[in-house]
Amino acid sequence: MYTLKVAKIACGGCAAKINSALKTVDDAAEIVIDRMAGIIQVKSDLSLDEIRTALNQIGFPTVVI
Repeated sequence: MYTLKVAKIACGGCAAKINSALKTVDDAAEIVIDRMAGIIQVKSDLSLDEIRTALNQIGFPTVVI
């Protein structure tokens, strides 16, 4: 499981966009988004780099925590 900090999850639409982007690259990914804390937890067979790249491409840069 990867835990990532995302600075700008402003609304439910942002969370939905993040969820959709991650599901596009790994349909079996388990994703938990804490919008208020700006934390995403992802359980996936993808590498951390692949997950961070997918999020970066949609405008959500991350920091690993």
